[in-house]
Parts: sequence; C-alpha cells; structure tokens
Amino acid sequence: MNKSLLSLVIAFAILTIFSRPVLAAVSLTVSPSAVSNTYSGPITLQITGVSSGDTVVVQKFLDANTNGVIDAADPLWQQFNLTDGQAGMVIGGVTNINVPGDIDTTVGQITTKLNFQMEFSQTFAGEYLFKVSSPAGHFTAVTNSFVVTNFAYPQKFTGTVLSNGVAIPNASIILFPASAKENGGPGNPVGGAVANNSGIYSLPAPAGTYTLAPFKRGFVANLGVSADVVLGSGATVSTNLTLIAATQTISGRVEDVNNSNLGLPGMLGAATTKTGLLGIGFSDTNGNFSVGVNPGTWGLSGDSADLAFHGYVGLQNKTVVNTTTGSVAGVILAFPKATALFYGSVKDSAGNPLPGEVAIYADDNNNNGFYQTDGYADAAGNYVTAALGGLGSSNLWSLSIDNQSIYPNDIFSQPAFNQNGGTNIAAGQAVLANFTALAASNTISGNVTAFGANLSGAGVSASATINGIFYSLNSVNTDSNGDYSLTVGNGNWTVYVSCQGGNNSLDSLFGPGNYQCPNGDNVTIANNSGTANFTVVAPQPLQITTTTLSDGTVGTYYQQSLSATGGQTPYQWFLPDGTVSLPPAVSGDLSFDTASGTISGTPATSGTYTFPVAVLDSGNPPTVVTQQFSITIRSAASPLQITTTTLNEGTNGSFYTQTIQATGGTPPYNWSIPSYSANPPSNLTLATNGVLSGTLVTNGTFSFDVEVADAAANTFDQTLTLYVATPPLAPLVITNATLPSGTVGAPYTVQLGATGGLPPYTWQLALGSANPPAGLNLNFSGIISGIPATNKITTFKVQVSDMNLATASKVVSITINPLPVLGAPALVNDQFQLKLLGATNQNYTLQVATNLVSPNWVSVLSTNSKSTNAFMVVDPNATNQQRFYRVLIGP
Repeated sequence: MNKSLLSLVIAFAILTIFSRPVLAAVSLTVSPSAVSNTYSGPITLQITGVSSGDTVVVQKFLDANTNGVIDAADPLWQQFNLTDGQAGMVIGGVTNINVPGDIDTTVGQITTKLNFQMEFSQTFAGEYLFKVSSPAGHFTAVTNSFVVTNFAYPQKFTGTVLSNGVAIPNASIILFPASAKENGGPGNPVGGAVANNSGIYSLPAPAGTYTLAPFKRGFVANLGVSADVVLGSGATVSTNLTLIAATQTISGRVEDVNNSNLGLPGMLGAATTKTGLLGIGFSDTNGNFSVGVNPGTWGLSGDSADLAFHGYVGLQNKTVVNTTTGSVAGVILAFPKATALFYGSVKDSAGNPLPGEVAIYADDNNNNGFYQTDGYADAAGNYVTAALGGLGSSNLWSLSIDNQSIYPNDIFSQPAFNQNGGTNIAAGQAVLANFTALAASNTISGNVTAFGANLSGAGVSASATINGIFYSLNSVNTDSNGDYSLTVGNGNWTVYVSCQGGNNSLDSLFGPGNYQCPNGDNVTIANNSGTANFTVVAPQPLQITTTTLSDGTVGTYYQQSLSATGGQTPYQWFLPDGTVSLPPAVSGDLSFDTASGTISGTPATSGTYTFPVAVLDSGNPPTVVTQQFSITIRSAASPLQITTTTLNEGTNGSFYTQTIQATGGTPPYNWSIPSYSANPPSNLTLATNGVLSGTLVTNGTFSFDVEVADAAANTFDQTLTLYVATPPLAPLVITNATLPSGTVGAPYTVQLGATGGLPPYTWQLALGSANPPAGLNLNFSGIISGIPATNKITTFKVQVSDMNLATASKVVSITINPLPVLGAPALVNDQFQLKLLGATNQNYTLQVATNLVSPNWVSVLSTNSKSTNAFMVVDPNATNQQRFYRVLIGP
C-alpha cells in the first residue's frame, strides 16, 4: 500500500472514531428489587443520567427461562413511556396515580412509583427484567432484575404442566378460588407462578379450595373441566395441569380508538368461550397480539388493570371472533383514552385508609353499559378512576367498589349521584367521590310470602344514609322457606323487595302485572338485629291520583306530570282517540310523554282547554283508566326579571348551593356571569340553569352581577352579594386508631395525631396515666420514641391540648415484640435453608452477604404476615459454603 493511500485510510479511521456520538451514561435502580407476592407497597424505579426533558421507554419482561437475558420467548409483561419532569396523566388538575409519571423535580432524573398490587399479572412469582431504552437513541439501553417470590405459606401446590403427556416449560399458573365458579367464574385470581424449564411449578397459598389454570402462548386451558382442589393446612398437594395445543390463532392489534397509529404494548388479553376454554396473550411493543385458540366462538377482552395503567377506558362487551373455519387475523381491539377522572379516597368510618387491592369501578350505565373502567387505591387509600367525558346528559356514569369481597365485614358507601342514576361528567373534569367502609356486624332478616305461600328466589336489598353518606347493599335471594338475611351496620335502613329487573325480581318470578309491588320497610339498627317481612298480594285497582292540572302562562314553559297507583307498573299514558287537542304551543301543541305522563311545552294561546287522559298498566290482561282534565292558559307573561335579591350566607370550607330565580320573559332561561362583572368567590360557579354552587375556600364579602337571558334574547342583570363566614372550630379529637408494634432493642418512633380545635397542639401523659413501655418517652410534640426494653403490651393514656387549652385524651397501647430469631442454616440441595421466627404483622427483610470484612448485603426476602410468625426461607442463590445472614426490622 502506498503512503498516500495509507494516510487516507488512517484519516478516515480517525474521522470515523471522532464522528461517533457520545452516548449518555444512564442507570436504572429498582427498589425493592425482590418482594413476595403479598407485598402491598410501591415498586420505585429511578433512572438517572438522562437529558433534561428526555423521554425513555420502560419495558418489563418475564424472564421465563431465568437465564438473565431477554430472549425472544420472554413475553413483554409491561411497557410505558416516562418523560423527565412530566407527570403521567393530569386531568382537571388531578394526577391519575394509575399512570406512571416522573414524580421528582430533579432535572435529568426520572422517578416513578408502580402500584404493585394494581395488576394481578404483575404479582406472578417469577424473575423479571426491567429494560430502559431511548426511542431517540440518546443512550445505550440498560436492564435491571426484579424478583417476585411466593409468600412462604406452610402449604403449597406442586406438579407439572403437561400437554399430551409432555412437560411444557415456563408455563404460567393462575390460582382461582373455587367459590367463584358458582358465580359464573373463574372470578378474581388469588395467586400466580411460573413453571421452571422442566415444566415443574410450586405455588404456596393459604389453606382453602381452589381451581388451578395453566396458560402459555400457543396453548389453550379448559377451565370447564378443571376440578376443585383442597389445600389443607401444612399440606403439599401434587397435581399436574393440562394444556391443549392450539391449532389456530386470533391475531390483530390493540390500539387507540382515535389514533390507529398508536398501539398499546404489554396488554394482557384473554380469549374465552362459554364452555370454559381460555387462551391468553400479551401485545408486543407495537400493540400487535396473537392468541392461540381452537375452532369455536371466542370472546376477546382487554384487562381492566392494564387499560387503567395506560390511562384508557375499557369496553363492557367482548369482541366476538369465530374460528370455526380457521385462524382469524386483523382483529382490532380499540380503546379510548380517558378524558375525565373520578378521584377520592377509600377509608373506614374512623378515617383510616383501606389500601391494597381495592378497585373502584365506573361505567356509563345509561349508555347500554358500553364503557367500563377500574381504578385502584394506593397505600394511602387514595384512588383515581378514568372516564370518558362529554357523552351527553342521557349517558350518566356510576361509580362503585368493584371487589368489596376483600373486605367481607364492611359495607361500602355509594356516591350521592348514584342515587339519581349517575352523573354527567364533562371532558377535562375531575369529580371527587369518597368511599367510606361501614363495619357490618348486625343483621336484618325476615320472610317474603306471595299469595299465602313462602316465596323462594326473590331478591331483597337495603339502603341507608348514615351521617350524610349513602350505603346500598347488593340483593340477596330468599331461601326455600322464603327467608333472607342482610348483614348491616348501625343506621336507619330501608329494606325492599326487587320488583323489576333481574332474574330475582318479582317481574321475573310472576310476570309483569300479576302482583302488587310491596312498599319498602324502614328498620333502625343500633347494635341490634332487625326484622322486615314482606307480603306480595294481587294487584290493586288502577286509578289516576292527579285530580287537577296547574294553570299556565302564554310564553312561559309549562310542565306537569300525572300520577297513578294500583295495577302493575310500569304504566303507559296516552290520549284516547278523538281527544280534543292539548293547548296550542309555540310549535304545534303541548307535548304528552307517554312513559311518564308529563305534559310540557310553551303555550302560545290563552284560554281553557278540556281533554281526557288514559293510563294503561302492565297487567295480564292490562287495565285502562280514563280521566277528564282542564288546563287554563293565562295571558302573556310579564317582562323578564330576576326575583332573587339576596343570597344565603355561606361557610368557608363547606359546599354551597342556591338556585337563582327569574320570572317573566320567554322561558327557558340561560344564566351567566357577565364579562364586566367581578368574579364570584373562588370555586363557585353559576350553571346555565341558575344554580350557583361549589365548595367555598375564602372568607369575606363578595359582590358580583348575574345575568339571565330568555328564549327571545331578552336579558336582565342583577347585583348580588354573598357573605362567606369562618366555620366554627371542629371538636378536638385524637386520630390514632392504633399504635404500631415495636421490637425489643430496635429504635421506635410514632407520631400521635389530632384534628379539630386550634393548632398547634401540645401532648403529655394524662393525669394518673401509666408510663409508656420501658425505654419509650412521649414528648410535647406528640412523638413517642426510644428503644424498647421489655417484651410486653403496655396500655396508657395520652392527652392533647390546643391553643385554646381545650383538651382531649385517649387510651392507647403499644405491643413490644421480642427480637426475631434466625435459626441455624442448613444446606439442602446446594441451597441454604433457615427458619425466621418473629412476630405476626411485622415487616422483616432477610439479607445475605458472602463476607463480613466489607459486606455487600443483598435482600433475599421482604415480607410480613397477619397469620403466622414463622417463615422457612430458602436462599436460591447459594454459591459457596460461607454466607452470612441478617434480619432487618420494619418499617
């Protein structure tokens, strides 16, 4: 090679080296990196070294073969984007805590918290790999491991997943409660695990009766033939599970309904048949999916938790696909992005949060149940549930606790708007709705008879408003003797028999029109049980109870509803053939609604008009009753004016509402705040129907103008003044329900809390009280701290004083547990095995190091239990004969 050519090659090589972009050094930490499947806290991801405002892609893969590398066979378990300095989803000023976002303010650092218990699929025991990459190529992708272990219950299921007698490696296993099958199952799962490379699985669980269901891509499970398996206390039950090889596929894409270019990745999808066949798959990074099936009719649906995690709203109806003639491709599962939110808290009646797996369900129940969505409570008991705003006033959203069975001894409240069929939520709006759990330890029972005999299979339910909070119970069916029993809490309950709607209604049992619906019965519960009996009798005679109609005014909107009793509801109203026309209206005649019996419209001509009205019931045969009515229409209305001259006084911090009235002009009216006017108090809005409402947040006197416009474009202004007073002080109350346990020799601290009165507060032991546990002291700021010295339960009385020297006291107790004991390790099958003996309901973290000179402690297990104080721990990563173990207590 000549020198010129050599120089050219060297120059090109140097140019190539120095022209390469310098990639950022990005790191990823996962905390905690190992948890049990009962862990109830968040999983925190922290990504450092990114550019300001940069976007990263986070992917979570199930390392099915546990080789520590992301393989083609490892399913994409989860995927989402994070942007430095940007929250995940904010609507109406409320952050959707279900959707990951950056929660810190450090530039170039992204921190997000994942609700571990929100998605059941994320709690599968197995090994996972988190991967963070840059869609713009700003840094080299980084990965970190995450391990979910099965809680060390003393009993477990084991076995092999097979298909035609051949072991299926790395299949997943779901544990369902057997009782759910009675309700059309399989119900909510209670456990999950992944089989090893030989198809062998191990799944510890609480003692009980279960159904086990395996699944893997390319296979189908048959839940219709799955037998219930009993897991006794301390037992190891060996049961092999069978998969059916799929012969066909259903493939397609999960995407945004408004943007087909936006695929939804890492979405768990299920294909089911009415005979109990089940196929499961995950969408890939572009939203594409493929589920193995066999010939038949399949229903496809998206997982509500996955959709909530991405900020999307689900559909109540499944997508039906028929594979009788072969595989089906191009199936589109399209979901809308949320445009509105419900938010609030889930707490008990003492104000303590109910965290964990509580799901809050919303649906547009007046739109034929088209949309549905779930939100999930975090560790503080706060929740957010997504919705679609702007569906129209006829499509109302309702909200309820979706899985209240996890708190079987509680009754959950219902939002006030549920009593009116739901609420119309607007796009961009966030609606506050708190839930309260009422302890239910009493019963209302009774008997239902029909036509002289006990009635079986009739639905009975109850509702109550307690301390301003509305509670409604799911209906129960009467037994073969016509008896029923409802579990309730203290309060005034209205008990009623279901007459219309559902298989357990009287309509379903006897047919519409063949009975008289019994009235509800009021029962007061005050630490006692109550009784409500019902008698279903033959229909009573049908009659119209409205005797006269109110007068109307020309140009003023008119509305009056007729009523009837007896017969069988629902009623059908009509004007008999040959009826003289109703009073003339601005457009035609006044209208008559046949469903509600409502006469409405804007009269155009004065005079007296007489006509007959008939009502038809739903009896078999139906009954018709006719009655003569008259309406007098007066002359045109007076000029438009606002008749409200003063506003009721408001209280700071309280909800305020008042309807401003007007007369004259040509209704309907439209209300507004004119542009030249001062604003009403903060948070107070004037609706177009004249309702001034909102939660007051500022004291003072506020004057502003309101304007009303009628249908003829006439307007009238009025200046109004609203005085907002300071609310009275709430009573001083100590809020701690219980105090956490401590451990001998371990630092202990707890903050006492109070509400009401006038802060700041001063704390002390009440006069004559015993001392706190030995080693602990209470300071004036309400902190109990120190190092406990004695293992015992100590009860004592604390007192708080406010600025006005008002006092409140409360008896509290602290349990001091003994130090945990770590048994001697034994080497079994090249793995260290040792027993941890501690206390129930106490967090412990077991850590291991290979030497004590410069130890690098690694967490093996983080867990707690309300039912046992002993844990048998296996160290799966034992690689030498020298390993040191320690136990961390708390938090």
